[in-house]
Amino acid sequence: MPFSSQQPHKKNLKDHTCQVMANQNVGNQLYILTLKTNDPDGFYCRAGQFVMIDMPTPVFYFRRPMSVLAVHDDGRFDVFYKVHGQGTQIMAQWQPGIEIQVLGPLGNTFTPPTEPETALLIGGGIGIAPLYMLGQEIKNRTENRTPNCYYGVRSHQEVGLKDSLEAQFGSKCLHLSSDDGSVGFHGNVGDLLKQNRERVQAAKEAYICGPTVMMEACFQLLREMNPAIRVEVSLEERMPCGTGACTGCVVFRSDQPLPSKVCVEGPVFDATTLIWRPSAPLSPEENIVCSR
Repeated sequence: MPFSSQQPHKKNLKDHTCQVMANQNVGNQLYILTLKTNDPDGFYCRAGQFVMIDMPTPVFYFRRPMSVLAVHDDGRFDVFYKVHGQGTQIMAQWQPGIEIQVLGPLGNTFTPPTEPETALLIGGGIGIAPLYMLGQEIKNRTENRTPNCYYGVRSHQEVGLKDSLEAQFGSKCLHLSSDDGSVGFHGNVGDLLKQNRERVQAAKEAYICGPTVMMEACFQLLREMNPAIRVEVSLEERMPCGTGACTGCVVFRSDQPLPSKVCVEGPVFDATTLIWRPSAPLSPEENIVCSR
């Protein structure tokens, strides 16, 4: 039976005033942004959830959605991002001490695996962030039982989290691939999975996050090698609001008559229910008019 991801922790949803503690360049245009909330209750988040980060400049009207990489006990939390547009270019210039508004946590969470040791965590690019956090949750819940992590990048300059991943998963459970062969297996992450067919066939669950094309290809490959495997994907979509008001991040599912909002009903979905194509605008009769 397909598994469904857990519901959002709405009681923890707040608009946090956060201070930038660090903004470290860890690779080719890759950064780890460390924030600390001034909320005395701290910041709580589960693997798969995300935050909406405000851009403190009049140039931008909307916040930026970012997956949470890690949460610390003292109110700090980390965001892993890549500079690829004007908004992230501004983020890369943030210095420790400035304050920004962060709405979260938003979205739903991954479903814990029934067999942690055989579970597959498959990431591409910055899509590794929620999977890194999932790996930590699994180890915390199961007394250090470690899932297998497969991570594909373009080159060694875009791993970014290599040291953290090695500490998290260990050399036996971390499997890297690069398009140019400069780190790990020479090829994409799908090719890497083919090289580990026995592990794929033994797995009960898999979790994928990364570019849409990569996620779809890996999902189809997993089902070919192991038809019984259950797969959850964390979608990367543009999100103007993050709260379901604007319908700007809809996707289509075979089990739902109307489009689903990734920010509210996701970002984690049962991969078997997704209609794998780019998000499309709602038809006039489906469109929800919201005040501006």
